[in-house]
Amino acid sequence: MVMHIILYKSFSCPRCHMARKHLKEITKMDDSITISEIEILHHPLQTWQEGIRMIPALKIENKLLSGLYLGRKMIEDFINESK
Repeated sequence: MVMHIILYKSFSCPRCHMARKHLKEITKMDDSITISEIEILHHPLQTWQEGIRMIPALKIENKLLSGLYLGRKMIEDFINESK
């Protein structure tokens, strides 16, 4: 079963860069996980319609994880709970 994760981020957000780094490290050995990235500055309407109010944010199906800081453990737990 393939899991698709969407990362909502901004290129100017250092917290987003850290969340992206953690996400890539966690998923690099798992071929069943795909990742797409949404640059919120290029897609503000889509971001708003998806319910994103804070970045960085991760979305798996209808589950959302967002916060000022998404640490590695938070991301791992979110992925494991979504499996």
